[in-house]
Amino acid sequence: MADLAATVPALDNTMGCLFVGVMIAMGLWGAGSLQMYYYFNRYQKDPWTLKAFVVVVWLLDTAHQALISHSTYTYLITNYAKPAFLGVIETTLLVEVIFSALICLCVQSFLVLRVWRLSHGNWLITGVLLALIMSEFVLSLIYVIQGFPLKTFANLPHIFGISRAMNIMSFISDLGITVALTVLLNASRTGYERSETVINKLIVFTINTGLLTALCAVMSLVTIQVLPNTFVYILFFLTISRLYTNTLLATLNARNSIRSGFPDNYNSMGNVSLSIGRFATINPGATFDDGETKRKSMSTVMGRAPLPSLSVKVDTETLQHGVEIPEFRTDRPLSMADSDTQVGDSAAASTYEQKMNFMNSTS
Repeated sequence: MADLAATVPALDNTMGCLFVGVMIAMGLWGAGSLQMYYYFNRYQKDPWTLKAFVVVVWLLDTAHQALISHSTYTYLITNYAKPAFLGVIETTLLVEVIFSALICLCVQSFLVLRVWRLSHGNWLITGVLLALIMSEFVLSLIYVIQGFPLKTFANLPHIFGISRAMNIMSFISDLGITVALTVLLNASRTGYERSETVINKLIVFTINTGLLTALCAVMSLVTIQVLPNTFVYILFFLTISRLYTNTLLATLNARNSIRSGFPDNYNSMGNVSLSIGRFATINPGATFDDGETKRKSMSTVMGRAPLPSLSVKVDTETLQHGVEIPEFRTDRPLSMADSDTQVGDSAAASTYEQKMNFMNSTS
């Protein structure tokens, strides 16, 4: 036993880091699985394409967890008391990089899609972000391809440059997506008191989730540069894909909580769309009462545009007992002068609708 202890090197900063990384990743996988269960129970009306996307990401995450668990088991259990094997690169440890890259690509593409919708299809912004995330994915594939011929960890420094480039691109991509979403959300403010609360929640949530993955990429980059002969960088690399999965599910599950900034009579599962036609001058005598439009004109002026029409699209939801209840109601007459629903012009109304649709942009 003493001879065995003498031949086995200290494993704290190598296999110890790998083991800790796998345990952290396992905990995050469990958290993601619970979030997926909550998602399918809470958001049953989401389109099947979005649900399928969530399932695909979770399956990739599960496969990734299985691969890194297999690697750790092979090193610490199957080849126990075989110090020579500790220097061999287990195949599954390279294959997991592909699954990690696929998870990052899926989640980052999902977030870029939100940027595209919020920016009204701005191809310059989305094109740059797509180029960044695709570069990260391609670098990951190159890392795996060049890593397979390497049989031992002693040869791994030959592709450390690619690993550093991967982490740099990951950081830039996450930071770019976070900044783009934050700037676009902040630019969409219109002054509506209740919708301002929603915008603030979205900005805080975007920053928190985006910077978390970016910070993990930075830590992986720093540790591989400062501690190249250890597995500390692997600890961060193993957990970053799990953070992406949890970011996706947290983004989907937070929709109802974020919508709580709207009035109580706005059902969080519904979608209200306000559309107001363009007009030159509003007749101050116009009122809207109990669904009937009563128009009073104080004077007739040549060239004055007719009073704009206000259309409210109401989605309904059928509850368990078959009772259909409108998801947006008002208990008082609706007036164009009402401080809660005042619309200065069609651009403001469009932005208000845009913010509400942004919360449904995942559909």
